[in-house]
Amino acid sequence: MSKVKDFKKDVLHEIEMLKQHATDAEKARLNFEDFNYESEYNCIYGQLTGRCDSPRAKELMDLACIRVMGLASGIDNIQNRNISDDAFVINGANTGQGWSEDGDRKYKHLSALEAYIGTKRAKNKEILEYIKGNSNKLTL
Repeated sequence: MSKVKDFKKDVLHEIEMLKQHATDAEKARLNFEDFNYESEYNCIYGQLTGRCDSPRAKELMDLACIRVMGLASGIDNIQNRNISDDAFVINGANTGQGWSEDGDRKYKHLSALEAYIGTKRAKNKEILEYIKGNSNKLTL
């Protein structure tokens, strides 16, 4: 598979796992009008759990995330890029990277979904509606 297809497959897996494992109350908090992928409160995991560095966010990431994106060069690595750009660096498997032993998030990595959400033409509204159960089909 190509880099883009592999990445999208991992993003879709993460979305499916969030749809499956997030509670109804968590899903009900998803709100496109307030959605901001750069906010720890209004990003995908922030809206679901209150903050993207919460213990519940970690629990959901551990259940859902397959692949991580390094933030060594900052969010500019992903922000408004196309997935196919050479500068869009896809890293390896999620091995609990980015979290300290005491459970604090270090923000050295993003999940594949968190990275996808910041790219050009990301279907963020459709993703939120799909996770909430308001649509039955999602194509990235």
